[in-house]
Amino acid sequence: MAPGSRISFSVRSAASAANIDRSPFSRTVPAIRRCVIGLVATALANVALAQDYQEKPSVAAGPADVVLGADLVKTGLYVITGGGGNSLLRFSASGLILVDGKLPGTYRAQMSQVRKISKLSDLPVRALIVTDHHESHAGNSAQFAAAGIPLIAQENTKPRLPAGAAAASNTAAGKAPAPTVAYERDYKLRMGGVEVQLLHFGNACTDGDTVVYFPDLKVVAVGDLFTVDAPEPDYSAGGSLTGWGRVIAQILKLDFDVVVPGKGLMVTRPQFEAFKAKMDILVSRATSLVRKGIAKDQLMIQLKTDDLGWRFDFTSEQVDRFYAELSLPGRVTR
Repeated sequence: MAPGSRISFSVRSAASAANIDRSPFSRTVPAIRRCVIGLVATALANVALAQDYQEKPSVAAGPADVVLGADLVKTGLYVITGGGGNSLLRFSASGLILVDGKLPGTYRAQMSQVRKISKLSDLPVRALIVTDHHESHAGNSAQFAAAGIPLIAQENTKPRLPAGAAAASNTAAGKAPAPTVAYERDYKLRMGGVEVQLLHFGNACTDGDTVVYFPDLKVVAVGDLFTVDAPEPDYSAGGSLTGWGRVIAQILKLDFDVVVPGKGLMVTRPQFEAFKAKMDILVSRATSLVRKGIAKDQLMIQLKTDDLGWRFDFTSEQVDRFYAELSLPGRVTR
């Protein structure tokens, strides 16, 4: 896919690609009326459920008991907590868009929570967006695909997604799983009057990080690109600690006031800006040490991070990779 491509992911094409039969109701009711019905149902769901799901977490039995909760982010957008990480559920007049699928073994609990949130609209999940390949985000990808829900991921993430037994059994039964759509730099998902932008700004936690932007709500989901703890790039998947700050700088060019990270509480734009400043300080200090000729085995010992509130427990391989990227000639620090 060429850089800067713009693709409209329609509900009709997604349903067709995933072999999802459209109901007689959706075939016979005019598009405008469906849109109005969906929007009214969404509004009712927001009013009826916002307080309910802040107080009543969902408990489902599985390999281990999973406790999930849900909070209203803004009108038409919920965050589902627990199960290894945050997921986002976006309402549209034509269906639901889910961001991140949590740890393996939590598929049923997550879908149960989705049904509870959308019970007044009874809309199906039309697409799953994964922010990276880690299990806390993509652990149930095979189950979603087997259920006919298309996945969308950055092209470097796609080959790392777990295949899983569900997809294998689905294929054995003669049913093709839903497709995985891969993009390079940006992708626009339009569905039922809602637009969601998927953006990849470069190597940070991995080389396939997806930023999910909801422009009408001024909300951005950043996966593992924000953390309260020390940032930990996945060097085995093309991660880069020195490139992390530049990626955040690109995110900050977007118009948003709420950030939903892959784990933990939502944060504000100023908090995200403060995280960027800490990243810049970290890399600047590390670069200075390397330029002064500090030995590799002394880098993390001499690198001051206590005032940043971070403690790094890098393996020797992580130190090697960090030192190597700090040593690159002509490297731009910001």
